[in-house]
Amino acid sequence: MEGQAVTTNPLLIMAINMTVVFGVLIALGILMEIVHLVDPTKKKKTPVESSTPVAAFAASVASAPVQNDDEVVAAIVGAIVAMGYSSEQIASIRPTATSAKWRMEGRLSGRN
Repeated sequence: MEGQAVTTNPLLIMAINMTVVFGVLIALGILMEIVHLVDPTKKKKTPVESSTPVAAFAASVASAPVQNDDEVVAAIVGAIVAMGYSSEQIASIRPTATSAKWRMEGRLSGRN
């Protein structure tokens, strides 16, 4: 092995390897930032033409009836607390779309 500079010092080998790894990671991070800045698929911002759609939406939301019944909310919270969760862990209660099978089961059993 004459003519080749071979090292057996493990600290030097570790330093070289770590320099290569972190150099590649830094280069990839810079490349990701460049791609993020030059992203051709990013949606362009459009200026808001007028505030009338926002005002109409706010008026429709304000005139909408309240969906949650107090007794139903209390029953749901009570059931969740009975399962071992605290009332602080409950973020929101909102209805979800029910499947056709559950609706049919309710109709067949006499519930509506």
